[in-house]
Amino acid sequence: MRHSAQVDLIHRFLKLRADRTTDMAPDTRHHDVGVYVDEGRATAERALLFRGRPLVAALSGDLPDTGDCVAVDVGDVPTLLVRGEDGQVRAFLNACRHRGSRVAQGHGHAGRVFTCPYHAWTYDLHGDLLGQPLARDGFAGEDREALGLHPIPVAEVAGLVVVAPGTSGPLDVEDWLGGVHDELASWDFDRYRFFDERVVEVDCNWKLAYDTFLEAYHIFSLHSRTVGKGLLSTPAVGDTFGPHGRGVVFGKQLARTVAELPEDEWDLLGHSSVVYQLFPNAVINLPSSGHAEVWQAYPHPSDPSRCRVHLRFYTPEGIPEGPEGDRSRAFFQRNLDFTAEVVLTEDFQQQEAIQRNIASGLMHEMVFGRNEPALQNFHASIDAVLARGAAE
Repeated sequence: MRHSAQVDLIHRFLKLRADRTTDMAPDTRHHDVGVYVDEGRATAERALLFRGRPLVAALSGDLPDTGDCVAVDVGDVPTLLVRGEDGQVRAFLNACRHRGSRVAQGHGHAGRVFTCPYHAWTYDLHGDLLGQPLARDGFAGEDREALGLHPIPVAEVAGLVVVAPGTSGPLDVEDWLGGVHDELASWDFDRYRFFDERVVEVDCNWKLAYDTFLEAYHIFSLHSRTVGKGLLSTPAVGDTFGPHGRGVVFGKQLARTVAELPEDEWDLLGHSSVVYQLFPNAVINLPSSGHAEVWQAYPHPSDPSRCRVHLRFYTPEGIPEGPEGDRSRAFFQRNLDFTAEVVLTEDFQQQEAIQRNIASGLMHEMVFGRNEPALQNFHASIDAVLARGAAE
């Protein structure tokens, strides 16, 4: 984030603190809890949000070199990302055209060839079929060019790799990002390197899991013994960029620190967490420890009361070998373990309890406060997409 933007955000924080308030929405929002359990709505969300729109699939730093690849489930679509010899990232359905086996797993380096583990069919970095060992005659008459990996629309922008399963043609992701594009680009996500990941099944609707990241109001209470020791619930500063958003959770020592320094030495990033919400389901959290977290919540394919949450954890640079690298690796491992523990045992346990309360049938609505503007914007944006889909 550029220093000028950091200074502007700190000024906003100091003003809100002096006024004993926080960023506010124009009004409260009474929110029908049926959106977390209704099967018809869940079907529409899967179709219109997870098959009809761009979705963050990775960071550019996941694929720094030719032949680097990432296999990730984008919703219910097994997706293979690979950087080609021309420097371009391509995306394919991670399924061999012979019998449908996955041709790659996890993060790795394919070199120049993907090999299916089932019958050893091979594909190049463009997804073209290279070989059918021991059985070429068995497929005589088949068009080899039609047996390449199935392509998925993909684009790389502002350090993000974005895919759109279920669509065709090029993606206008700069238009999709809108006003948050330049700020995201300033983070240089291509320099971040993948460290580890966690994938968990959570017994709540995917939107409840995502709601976790949309307000700081709960930090002082739910996280009083963990992240609440160092971070403030209020004031919080947030901005919306169409359906997307950016919030800043400030450290308790920031005001005292900046009071002792000239403005050109102010440092927001060393004392706060910057959180980007990328509609519909991705969050990029950039805390003061210097790492990056990419969180994604995906709906269950048939049960509105369940979801899958994916956390990918990145270090700001590659970790060197030797004692220094060992210390760095241990530092980031502690951060990952702490982050996962807080979210999984504090946040998601709350969301699972809320889902059970909704399932009782006796709870009909929630109230989103004026002090929860990102939460309001997220759900209003979903409503708008579904309304347009119903009208078409």
